[in-house]
Amino acid sequence: MAAGVDIAERPESVRVSNARTVDMPFYLEPWGEEYTLAPGAVIEVLAEGPPGASLEVELADDHITVYGWPGSVVTLYQDGAELGAGGGKRMRVPALPLREEP
Repeated sequence: MAAGVDIAERPESVRVSNARTVDMPFYLEPWGEEYTLAPGAVIEVLAEGPPGASLEVELADDHITVYGWPGSVVTLYQDGAELGAGGGKRMRVPALPLREEP
């Protein structure tokens, strides 16, 4: 992104709940953060970033992972309290490197 150029941010949100009867690891990538999602618990994922991509949620047998998109910043809430990031904003997801065509 060029200096001094403003790009409209696009907000996005998703609520992730644990419908299982056991704790589930919840990962936030690419920040490498891990939380425990108790049975019945909900994490609200709020993201803001450039248009053209969106949050991705991966549901595996033994964990849940949410991925931010390039240029986005993600904030997590559980029971009205912010999770992680020391109460400050996380760094933006870096841009993906360009792939060279073969």
